[in-house]
Amino acid sequence: MTKLDTINAITRMEDRFELQALVARFARAVDTRDHEALSTVFVPDVTMEVLPDIRIDGREALAGMLRDDLIWATTMHVVSNVLPEPAGDSATIHANITAVHVSRDGAGKHFDLGARYTFTAVRAAADEPWLLSRIRIEPVWTTGDDQGMHDDR
Repeated sequence: MTKLDTINAITRMEDRFELQALVARFARAVDTRDHEALSTVFVPDVTMEVLPDIRIDGREALAGMLRDDLIWATTMHVVSNVLPEPAGDSATIHANITAVHVSRDGAGKHFDLGARYTFTAVRAAADEPWLLSRIRIEPVWTTGDDQGMHDDR
């Protein structure tokens, strides 16, 4: 292995680590309703899709919706099997997420979700931070009352 090969291998490892950390920062910011932190992980024109019928466009709309959530008292997103696939200055990141949404209606009421997330991340240049440009959520299973999340959409 040449010195250049070693440098390229290290760069790929750094990219994968940074992309895994980006997904973790996203999940933590959602659960803590940290609008400032959410704003730092998205490009301005980010899109989030929750299949089959929810779509939210724009950093401010998405961060504001997550921050101002009036349905859930709290949430916890557990992220696993994070698989970043960088390709230059863009990347696809696959992850499994189990999310618990605790209702404001009382103790013991919650909506749980197991989903496959596909994130798209971009960066302006190699020395710039990765940012999320797209989030696609494909529910695999649910249990509990979703509190009307998919009504009238």
